[in-house]
Amino acid sequence: MQAVKGYFENGRFTPHETVTLPKKAEVMLIFQQITQPPIPSNNKEFWAEFDRLAADSSIENDLLNDEAFSRRASGRELITFTDEDTRP
Repeated sequence: MQAVKGYFENGRFTPHETVTLPKKAEVMLIFQQITQPPIPSNNKEFWAEFDRLAADSSIENDLLNDEAFSRRASGRELITFTDEDTRP
């Protein structure tokens, strides 16, 4: 016996992973209703927490200004590694 997880949508079952079945196999599907809770638009606690998390993460952009991680040109010569020995 083998269990396969997936989702059922518009009359079609799509497994999360590829499944190989023998030519003749008995199959049983067990359904579980999945509902997504709506995002509260007027929940003050939710939006206060959201604003706090956004403010806490705002300094993360400053970490990208570090020369080691910057995408700006650093003025250094680009080094490429090849199999050739280019020493004089």
